[in-house]
Amino acid sequence: MTEKSGWQLCGDGPEAYETYIVPAFSGAWAADLVNRADLRNGDRILDVGCGTGIVSRYALKEMGGSGRITGMDVNETVLEKAREICPPNGSAIEWRHGDVSDMPFPDDNFDVVFCQQGLQYFSDRPRALNEINRVLVDQGRFVFSVWRPLAYFPFYRVLHHALEQYVNMEAAAQLASAFTLGDSTQLRDLLENASFKEIDIRLTIKQMRYSPFEDFLVGGFLASPFAHDILALGASKREEMFRVIKKSISNYIDDHGLAAPMEALVVSAST
Repeated sequence: MTEKSGWQLCGDGPEAYETYIVPAFSGAWAADLVNRADLRNGDRILDVGCGTGIVSRYALKEMGGSGRITGMDVNETVLEKAREICPPNGSAIEWRHGDVSDMPFPDDNFDVVFCQQGLQYFSDRPRALNEINRVLVDQGRFVFSVWRPLAYFPFYRVLHHALEQYVNMEAAAQLASAFTLGDSTQLRDLLENASFKEIDIRLTIKQMRYSPFEDFLVGGFLASPFAHDILALGASKREEMFRVIKKSISNYIDDHGLAAPMEALVVSAST
């Protein structure tokens, strides 16, 4: 396994992800990613780092049942949730366990590869990108997104500080790892070195929105790799941390819950 363990869900994490993270922001970003791919009838699609399958499901909807979709992830726990939501029998989606740095697919096997918020976790990014290029057909399309640096995320900046103060530095580092590849020059160099062409990098800003905020705060922690660290805190310390987070993010809470900006680089390239 060569992918970093920075955002690996376990236990009830995949269920919490679908319940809280998908409606708060992940679903909207997935829909945007799929829309930018300009999918065509019969496209063969690979969704690497697919998690619980939100991008694959949007692609299936966009394709209207045509084409073939493969969702692949190194984490079997999230794949179990993906199979529960969209069972392989009778579906155009196949769920595969695999490592993006050594994919179990032949050359020229896919027309489109998606990756939503996964590239930053790949420990060998050049090798992963070369593998993605290998499995794409000539003129194939690679469409992916990565978060911009943590400074552009008011909610997660507050969360990061709370983890440092109340939990441990390891949990804070896990959160920060999601925001480590938001530099467009670095992305362009990585893609060019992997022989991608027609590179287009677009800064995109959306809003995370969830109500009530308290539910999202608890659910968001459950959908994180440091959920056990949060649950291990004493009740009074955990409640104090939640109060501090809510006070610190109060400028982004309205009568309808949390409403905080998020920024990502959405990238397309061809082979």
